[in-house]
Amino acid sequence: MRIIGAVGGVALVAALAAGSVLAASHQVGIAGFSFSPKSLTINVGDTVTWDNSDSQHHTATADDGSFDTGPISAGTPKSVTFSTAGTFAYHCNIHPAMTATLVVKAATGGTPPATDTVAPARPPTAIEGFVGAAALAVVWLLGFRTIRRRLAVAR
Repeated sequence: MRIIGAVGGVALVAALAAGSVLAASHQVGIAGFSFSPKSLTINVGDTVTWDNSDSQHHTATADDGSFDTGPISAGTPKSVTFSTAGTFAYHCNIHPAMTATLVVKAATGGTPPATDTVAPARPPTAIEGFVGAAALAVVWLLGFRTIRRRLAVAR
């Protein structure tokens, strides 16, 4: 019993560690009124940290409004974790000429799931359940009788 518990504990720790490996951290530097790199590709669940080396405040603000770090002062980095795939152009609200692009890929790296869905199966009615159980019992009994007959013949 202790061995099973230990194996289960190791499996749980391994699963948690594997999950944490999937998310990554990325750095974007701000220097000379410019984001570096100008384009960054990450995965859903990753975190991007903007670190300002300029003496002026800057922001990292998505053009579509999906994220905004607020003012980033020198030596006080700001981070955003991305949960939605897409391509996000962003800029500095204070200095609109500062622009960059962030590409967030789906975690699976594959194609997006199909949008067509199949309606869930309805549960059987009480009558259908009874008939199914009765049919299963008949098949089981017939199979059992056949096996008994073959054993009797083999003796």
